[in-house]
Amino acid sequence: MKMVLSQNASAIRPLNLYPWVYISLVFGASLALPDKACTFKVALQNFQTIFSWELKNHSIVPTHYTLWYTIMSKYEDMKIVEDCTNITRLFCDLTGLWDNMPETYIPRVVGFKGNTVLVSCIDSVFLPMNMTLEPPDFEIVGSADHINVIVKFPSHAPKTIDVERLQHHFYLIIEQRSEEMVKKHKPRINGNITGDFIYVMDKLIPNTNYCVSIYFEPKNLGTITKSPLKCALLPGQEPALGMVPPPENVRMHSVNLKNVLQWEPPAFPEGNLTYTAQFQSYNSFQDKCKYTTLTECDFSSLSKYGDHTLRVRTEFADEHSDWVNITFCPVDDTIIGPPGIQVEALADSLHMRFLAPKVVDEPETWTMKNFYTLWVYNVQYWKNGTDEKFQITAPYDFEVLRNLELWATYCVQVQGFLPDLNKTGEWSQPVCEQTTEDETTPSWIIAIILIASVFMVFLLLLGCLALVWYIYKKTKYTFAPGNSLPQHLKEFLSRPHHSALLFFSLPPSGEDEVFDKLSVITADLESSKQSPGDICSLGASSQQESLQPVSEEGTQATGHSDPPTSPVCL
Repeated sequence: MKMVLSQNASAIRPLNLYPWVYISLVFGASLALPDKACTFKVALQNFQTIFSWELKNHSIVPTHYTLWYTIMSKYEDMKIVEDCTNITRLFCDLTGLWDNMPETYIPRVVGFKGNTVLVSCIDSVFLPMNMTLEPPDFEIVGSADHINVIVKFPSHAPKTIDVERLQHHFYLIIEQRSEEMVKKHKPRINGNITGDFIYVMDKLIPNTNYCVSIYFEPKNLGTITKSPLKCALLPGQEPALGMVPPPENVRMHSVNLKNVLQWEPPAFPEGNLTYTAQFQSYNSFQDKCKYTTLTECDFSSLSKYGDHTLRVRTEFADEHSDWVNITFCPVDDTIIGPPGIQVEALADSLHMRFLAPKVVDEPETWTMKNFYTLWVYNVQYWKNGTDEKFQITAPYDFEVLRNLELWATYCVQVQGFLPDLNKTGEWSQPVCEQTTEDETTPSWIIAIILIASVFMVFLLLLGCLALVWYIYKKTKYTFAPGNSLPQHLKEFLSRPHHSALLFFSLPPSGEDEVFDKLSVITADLESSKQSPGDICSLGASSQQESLQPVSEEGTQATGHSDPPTSPVCL
């Protein structure tokens, strides 16, 4: 397999790709080659160069991928990335390989299903233009009139990355939000960007809720990826009479698009508090939960797509606190719950059926799969009692694990996975089943049983035909008996010398054949005046007379006259 790929990849040389790359760099567009079937992305996450791809045709679902690349300026053949060969994920860590910012890299991704190539994608990547910087992790600590923003960079950067040089291409932005006000801070970072970096946002108003987001902004036109907002209510003096504090720790809890806004009650000594939660609809806010004593409000009925601005405040008598705002996108921010799984063991295989998590406030047949363009299952299984786990990707709701060890117990877990968003769900509980012996009947036994069955059916039909023929003969003899020869004629014919005379003697040559006429007369016992014995005796005497020898003159006199008729009584 590697040899075939090597031949295919080496056929695409930098000299052939150079005109395309030159045009793409001049016009600021990505390379558009004839076999471009994927969308490539490059991101720098905690100083790690992560290359990812997404298939444009979602009906094509390879089971594994292999990544090749070459560098435009070196005029070399494509080479394989060893750590990204026959992988099931849709991304590859290229740290140490793609670290020269001014370079143009030409990647090629080949997708397989078994040994069949389903898709082959090629494109060019110019890092200063195509790379996006993922925002770093950070924390905020609020004081009376300021907030400390602690940006957590990696403790050390890879040797191949010049962090100081990266600052010539990107700005670090700390965005401050309060009510309807947005302020951008561009902190100046001297030296290497490693370890924790602390930035102070001062001159803030006590008892005010502030939200902070961090991102990298490219100096030229490029993609911006913002971090989620983190909010803090600045402490201040104890609320005076008539001053109501806002809710604390406002957050959205969303699992399988069940979206519930939650918060905690503030410290307030005056009495019981109520809350009002609203959502923004076009240019105005509408109430969802009004004057509720609960510390949560269900927003599951909102559209599952797009960003929603929600807010909540505390109320006491005629007083109320300031609003606390959060922004939430259901399909992007919800947690994908564990799917259901049904496992059946058949011989040396496990047949699995997956059930995507259901969604509330939707038709019964709607699941989480209906809200995403591309949904697959990550399946991991292992032999019970061992630590080695195997993982496969199942694009459909049914999958079979074959060629397992007989009479062994295997455990299976499954989770939902969104390849286009690189988002995973929660793992299901393990389901364990024991494989069994192969109970499939051999083909030679089936053939013998089939032949024996056909033979038995043939004998049964033959017996039925014989029975029908026997019944037919018996019935015919009973209702329509046939005529039979009299007993004295049967005795006459049974004599040996008569039989030889009748059947084997030939008449003399030159003489005509002499024969007697035989008439069969049925005697009616009821109407006849004579007894059957008289009639039969009379016939016998006449027969004896006809059998006596005659002279030659008599024979010649008769000539060709008809012989006398002998009566036969029945």
